[in-house]
Amino acid sequence: MKTFKTVSIVFILSIISQSVTAVSATFKGDTIRYKFDKVLVEVTSPNFVSNSPERLQLGERVSQVQKILNEMTIEKPSEGERVMIAVRDVGNDLLEGNFKILELRNEKMNSKDLVIFDDGTIFEKDFGRYCISLNYHDLIMKLYLDNLSDLSYFSSDLFMQKAKSGTESIQKEIGQHRKYPVQAWVDLRAGTPEVFIQDSGDKPLDMLLISGGIGAGWVRNTFVSDLNFRLGLGFVNRGMMKNIYSVDWSIMYDFTNSSDENYFDLNHFVSLGWEHNFSNSPLEEKWYGLSLGYLVKQNNHFFKENTFRLSMNKKINNTFSVKPELYFNDFFKNIYPGIRLSVAF
Repeated sequence: MKTFKTVSIVFILSIISQSVTAVSATFKGDTIRYKFDKVLVEVTSPNFVSNSPERLQLGERVSQVQKILNEMTIEKPSEGERVMIAVRDVGNDLLEGNFKILELRNEKMNSKDLVIFDDGTIFEKDFGRYCISLNYHDLIMKLYLDNLSDLSYFSSDLFMQKAKSGTESIQKEIGQHRKYPVQAWVDLRAGTPEVFIQDSGDKPLDMLLISGGIGAGWVRNTFVSDLNFRLGLGFVNRGMMKNIYSVDWSIMYDFTNSSDENYFDLNHFVSLGWEHNFSNSPLEEKWYGLSLGYLVKQNNHFFKENTFRLSMNKKINNTFSVKPELYFNDFFKNIYPGIRLSVAF
Protein backbone atom coordinates (compact mmCIF):
# COMPACT_ATOMS: atom_id res chain seq x y z
CA MET A 1 0.00 0.00 0.00
CA LYS A 2 2.88 2.39 0.77
CA THR A 3 4.36 1.78 -2.63
CA PHE A 4 1.02 2.56 -4.31
CA LYS A 5 0.70 5.83 -2.40
CA THR A 6 4.23 6.86 -3.38
CA VAL A 7 3.61 6.11 -7.06
CA SER A 8 0.30 7.98 -6.92
CA ILE A 9 1.96 11.06 -5.45
CA VAL A 10 4.73 10.96 -8.03
CA PHE A 11 2.17 10.56 -10.84
CA ILE A 12 0.21 13.61 -9.64
CA LEU A 13 3.41 15.64 -9.33
CA SER A 14 4.47 14.57 -12.81
CA ILE A 15 1.21 15.89 -14.27
CA ILE A 16 1.74 19.24 -12.53
CA SER A 17 5.37 19.32 -13.67
CA GLN A 18 4.45 18.63 -17.29
CA SER A 19 1.82 21.37 -17.29
CA VAL A 20 4.33 23.83 -15.82
CA THR A 21 6.92 22.80 -18.41
CA ALA A 22 4.41 23.42 -21.19
CA VAL A 23 3.78 26.93 -19.88
CA SER A 24 7.49 27.72 -19.48
CA ALA A 25 8.14 26.61 -23.06
CA THR A 26 5.96 29.45 -24.35
CA PHE A 27 8.24 32.07 -25.85
CA LYS A 28 7.45 35.41 -27.43
CA GLY A 29 10.57 37.13 -28.70
CA ASP A 30 10.95 40.81 -29.51
CA THR A 31 9.02 41.72 -32.67
CA ILE A 32 9.80 45.14 -34.14
CA ARG A 33 8.26 46.46 -37.35
CA TYR A 34 10.04 49.31 -39.14
CA LYS A 35 7.75 51.18 -41.58
CA PHE A 36 9.67 53.00 -44.32
CA ASP A 37 8.23 54.90 -47.30
CA LYS A 38 7.92 51.87 -49.59
CA VAL A 39 8.89 48.87 -47.46
CA LEU A 40 8.07 47.29 -44.12
CA VAL A 41 10.73 45.38 -42.17
CA GLU A 42 9.72 42.96 -39.42
CA VAL A 43 12.41 41.53 -37.12
CA THR A 44 11.67 38.80 -34.57
CA SER A 45 14.59 37.88 -32.29
CA PRO A 46 15.55 37.34 -28.63
CA ASN A 47 16.94 40.90 -28.44
CA PHE A 48 15.92 43.65 -30.86
CA VAL A 49 18.88 45.89 -29.93
CA SER A 50 21.61 43.45 -30.96
CA ASN A 51 19.52 42.19 -33.91
CA SER A 52 18.30 45.49 -35.33
CA PRO A 53 18.34 45.90 -39.16
CA GLU A 54 21.30 48.29 -39.21
CA ARG A 55 23.45 45.80 -37.30
CA LEU A 56 22.60 42.74 -39.37
CA GLN A 57 24.24 43.80 -42.64
CA LEU A 58 20.84 43.59 -44.26
CA GLY A 59 22.04 45.15 -47.52
CA GLU A 60 24.59 42.38 -48.00
CA ARG A 61 22.05 39.67 -47.21
CA VAL A 62 19.50 41.12 -49.59
CA SER A 63 22.14 41.28 -52.34
CA GLN A 64 22.72 37.55 -51.91
CA VAL A 65 18.99 36.92 -52.23
CA GLN A 66 18.81 39.13 -55.32
CA LYS A 67 21.46 37.01 -57.03
CA ILE A 68 19.34 33.94 -56.38
CA LEU A 69 16.15 35.60 -57.62
CA ASN A 70 17.87 36.86 -60.79
CA GLU A 71 18.31 33.23 -61.83
CA MET A 72 14.60 32.56 -61.45
CA THR A 73 11.37 33.57 -63.12
CA ILE A 74 8.82 34.80 -60.59
CA GLU A 75 5.33 35.55 -61.80
CA LYS A 76 3.68 38.68 -60.54
CA PRO A 77 1.08 38.00 -57.85
CA SER A 78 -2.59 38.20 -58.73
CA GLU A 79 -4.90 40.73 -57.15
CA GLY A 80 -5.22 40.00 -53.44
CA GLU A 81 -2.23 37.63 -53.42
CA ARG A 82 1.34 37.87 -52.20
CA VAL A 83 4.45 36.01 -53.27
CA MET A 84 6.18 34.57 -50.20
CA ILE A 85 9.92 33.97 -50.67
CA ALA A 86 11.42 32.17 -47.66
CA VAL A 87 15.20 31.74 -47.47
CA ARG A 88 16.68 29.62 -44.72
CA ASP A 89 20.41 29.90 -44.09
CA VAL A 90 21.76 26.50 -43.00
CA GLY A 91 24.77 27.31 -40.84
CA ASN A 92 25.88 27.74 -37.25
CA ASP A 93 25.30 31.48 -37.06
CA LEU A 94 24.61 34.62 -39.05
CA LEU A 95 28.18 34.80 -40.34
CA GLU A 96 28.42 31.23 -41.53
CA GLY A 97 26.08 29.90 -44.19
CA ASN A 98 26.86 26.50 -45.66
CA PHE A 99 23.98 26.64 -48.14
CA LYS A 100 20.51 28.12 -48.48
CA ILE A 101 17.09 26.57 -48.77
CA LEU A 102 14.60 28.65 -50.76
CA GLU A 103 10.82 28.22 -50.78
CA LEU A 104 8.33 30.10 -52.95
CA ARG A 105 4.58 30.13 -52.54
CA ASN A 106 1.58 32.37 -53.14
CA GLU A 107 -0.65 33.31 -50.25
CA LYS A 108 -3.79 35.37 -49.92
CA MET A 109 -3.55 38.83 -48.41
CA ASN A 110 -5.97 40.09 -45.79
CA SER A 111 -6.77 43.73 -46.45
CA LYS A 112 -8.73 43.89 -43.19
CA ASP A 113 -5.75 42.91 -41.05
CA LEU A 114 -4.89 46.31 -39.56
CA VAL A 115 -3.19 47.51 -36.38
CA ILE A 116 -4.93 50.54 -34.85
CA PHE A 117 -3.45 52.48 -31.94
CA ASP A 118 -5.31 54.70 -29.45
CA ASP A 119 -4.34 57.92 -31.23
CA GLY A 120 -5.91 56.66 -34.47
CA THR A 121 -2.67 55.62 -36.18
CA ILE A 122 -3.26 52.69 -38.55
CA PHE A 123 -0.69 50.24 -39.92
CA GLU A 124 -1.31 47.58 -42.53
CA LYS A 125 -0.18 44.32 -41.01
CA ASP A 126 -0.59 42.52 -44.32
CA PHE A 127 1.46 45.00 -46.34
CA GLY A 128 3.20 44.39 -49.67
CA ARG A 129 2.77 42.16 -52.74
CA TYR A 130 6.05 40.40 -51.98
CA CYS A 131 7.49 39.13 -48.70
CA ILE A 132 11.08 37.93 -48.38
CA SER A 133 11.60 35.99 -45.16
CA LEU A 134 15.22 35.49 -44.05
CA ASN A 135 15.34 32.70 -41.46
CA TYR A 136 18.28 32.02 -39.19
CA HIS A 137 18.77 30.03 -36.01
CA ASP A 138 16.87 32.31 -33.60
CA LEU A 139 16.13 35.26 -35.86
CA ILE A 140 13.56 35.95 -38.57
CA MET A 141 13.62 39.04 -40.81
CA LYS A 142 10.66 39.67 -43.10
CA LEU A 143 10.84 42.31 -45.83
CA TYR A 144 7.47 43.43 -47.21
CA LEU A 145 7.46 45.43 -50.47
CA ASP A 146 5.29 46.04 -53.51
CA ASN A 147 8.07 45.68 -56.09
CA LEU A 148 11.21 43.54 -56.05
CA SER A 149 13.12 46.50 -57.49
CA ASP A 150 12.74 48.19 -54.10
CA LEU A 151 15.22 45.67 -52.65
CA SER A 152 18.03 48.04 -53.65
CA TYR A 153 16.82 50.40 -50.90
CA PHE A 154 18.31 48.10 -48.23
CA SER A 155 21.83 48.81 -49.50
CA SER A 156 21.46 52.59 -49.21
CA ASP A 157 22.89 54.86 -46.50
CA LEU A 158 19.42 56.34 -46.00
CA PHE A 159 18.08 52.96 -44.93
CA MET A 160 20.91 52.50 -42.42
CA GLN A 161 20.37 55.96 -40.95
CA LYS A 162 16.61 55.58 -40.60
CA ALA A 163 16.82 52.06 -39.16
CA LYS A 164 19.38 53.18 -36.57
CA SER A 165 17.29 56.17 -35.52
CA GLY A 166 14.25 53.89 -35.22
CA THR A 167 16.04 51.43 -32.94
CA GLU A 168 17.37 54.25 -30.74
CA SER A 169 13.87 55.73 -30.48
CA ILE A 170 12.42 52.41 -29.30
CA GLN A 171 15.16 52.12 -26.65
CA LYS A 172 14.31 55.59 -25.34
CA GLU A 173 10.61 54.77 -25.30
CA ILE A 174 10.85 51.54 -23.29
CA GLY A 175 13.89 52.39 -21.13
CA GLN A 176 16.97 50.33 -20.41
CA HIS A 177 15.49 47.68 -18.14
CA ARG A 178 12.72 45.46 -19.47
CA LYS A 179 11.47 42.10 -18.36
CA TYR A 180 8.97 41.24 -21.06
CA PRO A 181 9.43 40.93 -24.83
CA VAL A 182 8.95 44.09 -26.85
CA GLN A 183 6.25 44.31 -29.53
CA ALA A 184 6.52 47.65 -31.34
CA TRP A 185 6.02 49.60 -34.55
CA VAL A 186 8.26 52.50 -35.54
CA ASP A 187 7.09 54.86 -38.28
CA LEU A 188 10.07 56.22 -40.25
CA ARG A 189 8.15 57.90 -43.06
CA ALA A 190 8.42 61.37 -41.47
CA GLY A 191 11.53 63.17 -40.32
CA THR A 192 11.27 62.10 -36.67
CA PRO A 193 10.62 58.42 -35.83
CA GLU A 194 7.31 57.71 -34.11
CA VAL A 195 7.23 54.70 -31.81
CA PHE A 196 4.10 52.70 -30.99
CA ILE A 197 4.30 49.97 -28.33
CA GLN A 198 1.93 47.01 -28.66
CA ASP A 199 0.57 45.03 -25.75
CA SER A 200 1.53 41.45 -26.62
CA GLY A 201 -1.34 40.12 -24.47
CA ASP A 202 0.70 37.02 -23.60
CA LYS A 203 3.38 37.83 -21.06
CA PRO A 204 5.12 34.84 -19.48
CA LEU A 205 5.10 35.23 -15.71
CA ASP A 206 7.26 34.09 -12.83
CA MET A 207 5.86 30.84 -11.56
CA LEU A 208 5.84 28.18 -8.86
CA LEU A 209 7.47 24.91 -9.96
CA ILE A 210 6.54 21.54 -8.49
CA SER A 211 8.13 18.39 -9.86
CA GLY A 212 9.32 14.92 -9.01
CA GLY A 213 11.78 12.45 -10.41
CA ILE A 214 13.95 9.41 -9.97
CA GLY A 215 17.69 8.98 -10.29
CA ALA A 216 20.53 6.52 -10.20
CA GLY A 217 24.27 6.88 -9.86
CA TRP A 218 27.56 5.89 -8.31
CA VAL A 219 28.70 7.05 -4.85
CA ARG A 220 31.59 5.59 -2.82
CA ASN A 221 32.01 2.81 -5.40
CA THR A 222 28.41 1.78 -4.79
CA PHE A 223 25.33 1.93 -6.97
CA VAL A 224 22.64 4.19 -5.49
CA SER A 225 19.13 5.15 -6.52
CA ASP A 226 16.95 8.00 -5.35
CA LEU A 227 13.49 9.48 -5.45
CA ASN A 228 13.34 13.28 -5.41
CA PHE A 229 10.80 16.07 -5.11
CA ARG A 230 11.27 19.74 -5.91
CA LEU A 231 9.55 22.96 -4.91
CA GLY A 232 10.94 25.99 -6.69
CA LEU A 233 10.41 29.47 -8.04
CA GLY A 234 11.11 30.19 -11.71
CA PHE A 235 11.85 33.74 -12.84
CA VAL A 236 11.21 34.90 -16.41
CA ASN A 237 13.21 37.52 -18.28
CA ARG A 238 12.05 38.76 -21.71
CA GLY A 239 9.85 35.76 -22.32
CA MET A 240 12.31 33.05 -21.28
CA MET A 241 12.73 31.19 -18.02
CA LYS A 242 16.19 32.28 -16.83
CA ASN A 243 16.59 31.46 -13.12
CA ILE A 244 15.20 28.77 -10.83
CA TYR A 245 15.62 28.74 -7.03
CA SER A 246 14.52 25.52 -5.38
CA VAL A 247 14.31 23.29 -2.33
CA ASP A 248 14.84 19.60 -3.14
CA TRP A 249 14.05 16.57 -1.02
CA SER A 250 15.99 13.48 -2.08
CA ILE A 251 15.45 9.97 -0.67
CA MET A 252 18.51 7.85 -1.43
CA TYR A 253 18.84 4.05 -1.28
CA ASP A 254 22.27 2.39 -1.51
CA PHE A 255 21.55 -1.41 -1.42
CA THR A 256 24.45 -2.00 1.02
CA ASN A 257 22.34 -3.53 3.82
CA SER A 258 19.57 -5.00 1.69
CA SER A 259 17.94 -8.10 3.17
CA ASP A 260 14.52 -9.65 3.60
CA GLU A 261 14.22 -8.11 7.07
CA ASN A 262 15.86 -4.79 6.26
CA TYR A 263 15.11 -3.75 2.71
CA PHE A 264 14.46 -0.02 2.93
CA ASP A 265 17.28 1.82 4.69
CA LEU A 266 16.74 5.28 3.24
CA ASN A 267 18.89 8.37 3.70
CA HIS A 268 17.22 11.74 3.25
CA PHE A 269 18.91 14.87 1.86
CA VAL A 270 17.48 18.38 1.73
CA SER A 271 19.16 20.73 -0.76
CA LEU A 272 19.01 24.39 -1.68
CA GLY A 273 19.62 24.92 -5.39
CA TRP A 274 20.02 27.55 -8.09
CA GLU A 275 19.88 27.01 -11.86
CA HIS A 276 20.49 29.49 -14.66
CA ASN A 277 19.70 29.34 -18.36
CA PHE A 278 22.79 30.71 -20.14
CA SER A 279 21.11 30.74 -23.56
CA ASN A 280 19.35 33.66 -25.21
CA SER A 281 17.63 31.41 -27.72
CA PRO A 282 14.34 29.62 -26.98
CA LEU A 283 15.40 26.91 -29.43
CA GLU A 284 18.45 25.84 -27.43
CA GLU A 285 18.31 26.26 -23.67
CA LYS A 286 21.53 25.84 -21.64
CA TRP A 287 20.75 25.10 -18.01
CA TYR A 288 23.49 24.75 -15.38
CA GLY A 289 23.02 24.77 -11.63
CA LEU A 290 24.53 24.33 -8.19
CA SER A 291 22.99 22.95 -5.01
CA LEU A 292 24.12 22.33 -1.44
CA GLY A 293 22.46 19.49 0.45
CA TYR A 294 22.51 18.16 4.02
CA LEU A 295 21.79 14.67 5.34
CA VAL A 296 18.70 15.36 7.48
CA LYS A 297 17.87 11.70 8.20
CA GLN A 298 20.41 8.87 8.50
CA ASN A 299 19.18 5.28 8.44
CA ASN A 300 22.41 3.32 7.99
CA HIS A 301 26.17 3.83 8.08
CA PHE A 302 26.64 4.47 4.37
CA PHE A 303 26.82 8.20 5.17
CA LYS A 304 28.32 9.61 8.34
CA GLU A 305 26.57 12.19 10.48
CA ASN A 306 26.77 15.82 9.34
CA THR A 307 27.22 14.80 5.71
CA PHE A 308 26.96 17.55 3.09
CA ARG A 309 26.53 17.20 -0.65
CA LEU A 310 27.69 19.75 -3.23
CA SER A 311 26.16 19.10 -6.64
CA MET A 312 26.50 20.61 -10.09
CA ASN A 313 23.53 20.10 -12.38
CA LYS A 314 23.74 19.97 -16.18
CA LYS A 315 20.31 19.73 -17.80
CA ILE A 316 20.46 17.66 -20.98
CA ASN A 317 16.79 18.18 -21.88
CA ASN A 318 13.45 18.49 -20.09
CA THR A 319 13.76 14.88 -18.86
CA PHE A 320 17.42 14.05 -18.17
CA SER A 321 20.03 15.80 -16.03
CA VAL A 322 23.60 14.84 -15.06
CA LYS A 323 24.83 15.68 -11.56
CA PRO A 324 28.53 15.41 -10.63
CA GLU A 325 28.79 15.62 -6.84
CA LEU A 326 31.10 15.89 -3.84
CA TYR A 327 30.15 14.40 -0.46
CA PHE A 328 31.95 15.52 2.70
CA ASN A 329 31.62 15.61 6.49
CA ASP A 330 31.64 18.79 8.55
CA PHE A 331 33.98 21.27 6.83
CA PHE A 332 35.17 19.29 3.82
CA LYS A 333 36.40 16.27 5.75
CA ASN A 334 36.46 12.81 4.15
CA ILE A 335 35.65 14.11 0.67
CA TYR A 336 34.52 11.57 -1.92
CA PRO A 337 32.98 12.09 -5.37
CA GLY A 338 29.75 10.82 -6.88
CA ILE A 339 27.68 11.17 -10.00
CA ARG A 340 23.97 10.70 -10.66
CA LEU A 341 21.65 10.70 -13.63
CA SER A 342 18.27 12.21 -12.80
CA VAL A 343 15.04 11.60 -14.72
CA ALA A 344 12.22 14.11 -14.23
CA PHE A 345 8.58 13.14 -14.53
